[in-house]
Amino acid sequence: MSKAMLRVLSADEIELVHQTSLRILAEVGVKIDSPSVLAMMEKAGASVDKAKQTARIDERMVAQALRSVPRTVNVASRGGRDIKVPDAGVQLISPDGQPPAIFDLETGKKRPSTLRDVVNLAILCDALPQVDFIWPPVIATDMPSDKSSCYEFLATMAYSSKHIQHGAISADEANFQVEVASAVLGSREELKKRPIFSDVCTPISPLRYDRGEAEALVVLSRAGIPMVQLSMGIAGQVTPVTVAGSLAIINAENLCGITISQVASPGAPNFYSSFSGVADLKTGVFLGASPEGVLMDVASAEMARRYGLPTCAGGPGNSARTLGVEAGCQSTYSLMASVLAGSDMMVGLGGLDRDGMVSYEKLVMDSEAWRWLQRLRSGIEVNDGTLAFDAIRRQGPSGVFLSDPHTLKFMRKELMIPQITAYHAPGEPDHSKDDLVEHAKKRVKDILATHKPRLFTPEEAARVGKVAEKYGILLKDGKQIFEHA
Repeated sequence: MSKAMLRVLSADEIELVHQTSLRILAEVGVKIDSPSVLAMMEKAGASVDKAKQTARIDERMVAQALRSVPRTVNVASRGGRDIKVPDAGVQLISPDGQPPAIFDLETGKKRPSTLRDVVNLAILCDALPQVDFIWPPVIATDMPSDKSSCYEFLATMAYSSKHIQHGAISADEANFQVEVASAVLGSREELKKRPIFSDVCTPISPLRYDRGEAEALVVLSRAGIPMVQLSMGIAGQVTPVTVAGSLAIINAENLCGITISQVASPGAPNFYSSFSGVADLKTGVFLGASPEGVLMDVASAEMARRYGLPTCAGGPGNSARTLGVEAGCQSTYSLMASVLAGSDMMVGLGGLDRDGMVSYEKLVMDSEAWRWLQRLRSGIEVNDGTLAFDAIRRQGPSGVFLSDPHTLKFMRKELMIPQITAYHAPGEPDHSKDDLVEHAKKRVKDILATHKPRLFTPEEAARVGKVAEKYGILLKDGKQIFEHA
């Protein structure tokens, strides 16, 4: 079955968006707050205005970047599961990324997230087979604010063996991430062969890269780390109010990020990405999972295919502040659109409140929805075995298939057995409680009580510990933030 089943642009419209984005880069340009990155771009042929910190990037530079950027990306992990993206039938998903709040598992109220939440969520994601890679889901607000992102990266790497996706807001933070991952694998060379993490580069829309983000992009590209060129268009606020106008900005920012990456290191791996939406023009706030935002992300996946690039998109987004009907409906709509659009990687499991909060229970519930959509997308396998003629002949008219050998042979492969849905206690329901939420809570607690993630070996821990000490990523008492085997 083809991966992409939803399209919103014609071939002519795709080309028109492309040409408009080239004009934006060549005639409007982008602002890059880093003198070193501006100088690098000027040397490569960009027209630079140092006073305004802008670079105009012509079509030749973009075309060269699109020739050198790889068409596949190795999404590796310290656990040994390496996946080439894109690949037929492969779609990967992760939790939401780094809001500063958690929906408390016990009280059902919003509170600041902590390093303990970062660790618990890493363990939960490590245990859930539906989670393919992990963007640290929340911020460790109890750690020093200027280094909290390093705490989140290290804790997630230590408590899960899956691929990690993160972000870096400075060259120093990018170097920390590279050194940690190199220490895990044993060398920078091995990291370049098997990048066990990827990084998100997010321009400030419209068309601006702050110094830290631009310099981190250069450091990470040169280290061979896959870069997700994440444009976050907000129609009516930082991008034009029209979907097409926002798409032109989104596409221009992706082409710009890829060009910077390829100028820094030709052949550096990249993902084309958009997590976009609209502004509520009555209040100015961002609206998660709006139909226009979904259209932007679907159209962005089509633009990525025009360039032959792998994609990373938003997943189950929503604007809900509680685990109610709004959260379920919006998350399902937006996740289904990304699945049908054929996005290679998606982000958003567990998110609430316009990506401003993460819920343990919702992460489990979204994983169940992901299973449902993956089963739907896998379609129907039709062959002599699945057509079951022999079983039908055995049972005949009025037969019962529950005990037939055919059922035993095919049931686990054919049927998606619910994990948290369709379980209801006998008797009259307690209408004050949601059965789905209660079962999700129970699953979270069971996992946190029993799952043992693959920790660093003593040798890995010693190497990583030296990096943590070098950068000061330690607990207040000077101890390491992670356990080891």
